[in-house]
Amino acid sequence: MRTRASLLRGRRVPALVTILTGTAVGQGLVIAVSPLLTRAYAPSDFGALAIVTALASIVGAWATLGTDRAVAVAPDRAATASLVVFGAATTTGVASVTSFVAWWFRADVSERFRAPALSDFWWIVPVTVFAVGLHRIGSAVLARRRQHGSIAVRNAAQGIAQTLWNLSMAFAGPIGLVGGLAVGRFAAIVGMLRVRPSVAALPSPAATWRTLRAHRHFVLVTPWSAALNVIGQQAPALLIAAMHGSAAAGFVALTMRVLGAPVGMVADAVAQYAAGAFGLRVRAGDPVRGLLARFTSRLFLGGSVAAVLVLLLGPSVFGAVFGADWQLSGTYAQILAPAFAVQVVVSPMTQVLSMLGRQTAQLSWDAGRLALTSAAVLVPSALGAPMPVVLAALSAAMVVSYLVMLVLVVLAARSPMPSHHHVEEPAPA
Repeated sequence: MRTRASLLRGRRVPALVTILTGTAVGQGLVIAVSPLLTRAYAPSDFGALAIVTALASIVGAWATLGTDRAVAVAPDRAATASLVVFGAATTTGVASVTSFVAWWFRADVSERFRAPALSDFWWIVPVTVFAVGLHRIGSAVLARRRQHGSIAVRNAAQGIAQTLWNLSMAFAGPIGLVGGLAVGRFAAIVGMLRVRPSVAALPSPAATWRTLRAHRHFVLVTPWSAALNVIGQQAPALLIAAMHGSAAAGFVALTMRVLGAPVGMVADAVAQYAAGAFGLRVRAGDPVRGLLARFTSRLFLGGSVAAVLVLLLGPSVFGAVFGADWQLSGTYAQILAPAFAVQVVVSPMTQVLSMLGRQTAQLSWDAGRLALTSAAVLVPSALGAPMPVVLAALSAAMVVSYLVMLVLVVLAARSPMPSHHHVEEPAPA
């Protein structure tokens, strides 16, 4: 006869569903208000948003110095605390330096990307860098603890706050759009604070140094890999803005926003759940091949269905929802749909490489992806090709890059597992 405790466990909502619910609330709201935003903001404002997002995401990924990735495989709570404190300190320092750089080069950046708003709102870049860095560290801790309910709250808080800012500040001009990213991240950080913190003293400098030495491959290699990874994601938008102007970049930015929101919704939820599941297995020395196969097969099915819908309905849906002036973005969505379908399958699994000690392979792939996607934009643009051709080249480059990553992850999963001390983990929330 089943006990009351076992019955309660049987009724527990699956962790991935919990995370997806919070993500759907937050990001679903972001998508839902997009028709209002396209009427409240100009294409050049969306171009400025793409530039701020790119710059802040790149620097914010580097600012943690790999501590957010190392948290997943840290052997115990003391090591985790050392990584968190060190990562928060480096994030603060990098954001401070970014403030000076952003102020000094504000006119140059504004002129280069043809985005006048960045001359006045230069300060939003360092603020967003700080928010992104802390967000990455906090998210890593939640994933390690498998605090799935808290991850859901974080995701919902981020989307709700970003949406409220975008709508309520529309009267203020571009800052109402470009400031949403930082506002959402800070709200997510507040949402994370609902987790009851462990009562422990701050790690000593000696303990922190020992932890950093033990995880030196993360500290020395992962920051560059993380930065290149985000650059590889954001470089196409920056290059399009630089070579075609912020208005053209705005149409592409809306496409990326509409396609990227559901892709990011699923990929982020799966990645947060997978980080805890894979991290636990890696720390225990258990194989990850079966888990990897289950994740990729299910994501492939979902990504394929979504891509077919975009290919069939892209321009008509964009025109009806966002207005006739934005129908061009629907055509762009058709071109980029295969790339986003492959991305939703592979991107949550990329973290497995660093967990398995393949930081150099991750770095090489990140550099290769950056070179390939940048060339896909630069070469046809320099030859005077129209935007659909540029985006077709970019889509093909993204598909090839992610398929290579999938091969690397599969090969790493088949190799002997690294040895880690077994650590008793808290039960999932």
